[in-house]
Amino acid sequence: MSNYSDSKFHHDPNTPWFKTFMLIPPKSSVLDIGCSSGNFGKELIDNKKCIVDGVEPYEKDAKLAKQKLRQVFDFNIENEAPSKLLGRYDIINYGDVIEHLINPVEALKNTKKLLKKDGKVIFSIPNMAHISVRLMLLKGNFEYGEAGLLDKTHLHYYDIDEIIRIFNEAGFVIEKLDWVSRDLPVEIIKIELEKMGLISTDKFLDEMKKPVASAYQYIGQAGQSNSHNNPEKLTKVSPRIDLFEKRLLEIRKSYEEEFNNKTVQATQSEIEKVKKYYENSTSWKATSPLRRLTNLFKRPLRKK
Repeated sequence: MSNYSDSKFHHDPNTPWFKTFMLIPPKSSVLDIGCSSGNFGKELIDNKKCIVDGVEPYEKDAKLAKQKLRQVFDFNIENEAPSKLLGRYDIINYGDVIEHLINPVEALKNTKKLLKKDGKVIFSIPNMAHISVRLMLLKGNFEYGEAGLLDKTHLHYYDIDEIIRIFNEAGFVIEKLDWVSRDLPVEIIKIELEKMGLISTDKFLDEMKKPVASAYQYIGQAGQSNSHNNPEKLTKVSPRIDLFEKRLLEIRKSYEEEFNNKTVQATQSEIEKVKKYYENSTSWKATSPLRRLTNLFKRPLRKK
């Protein structure tokens, strides 16, 4: 799935090719999942003296990869991996692959079986929370494409929290994290927001410069966790929603109380205005003796 064939990627530090290449130690045994035609693995063999095997389901690409790598296999990592590969690799590379998997957690669990005791997983995953996608969603659009963040073959979308969750659930801990940065000029963000009747604040623009919004892809290394607990299972994501709903209720209650207080104050103010008006009127003054007489009869009789 990842075909790092363009030579311009080899020396550009702001590319997934370069960042992934730099994470893989020399002389490592590597299994490249979705190796495509084998170009990336060939670079590891030639420049880092690595031993590289590949996994590639597409026959045409696999045929080319077999000419460059030690071996190329055709199996689904979401199912049981071949027993002959168990505990064999220092590094397993998922270059733009995880977002294409039906069950990424299961795939990563199977991956653990293929790694040596201290083996690592290297990954590159597109960031769904990129500023370009945020602006698109604000417009009410969601357009798939042939490639990029909204590649029509992507089965799952990820932000950094979701990446951490799936690795933790599969028994990994992310040890190193980097990203390919593709931010948008401030002027473009302002123009796009103004088209929707929105005004960009300095705080918002500062947030959009941070990796959570400017990262186009996350690149990282994950090691195997020693803990038997999986603290970030999907079922434990729900408390975030509960906290959000709780906060909304608190805000709503606060506004209701403020509204009620203001309503009472406004009503009392209107009553005072009406009362003052009638007290100054001729009819109020004319009936004053009668009201005093009526109030006299309302008083309880004194006991002798």
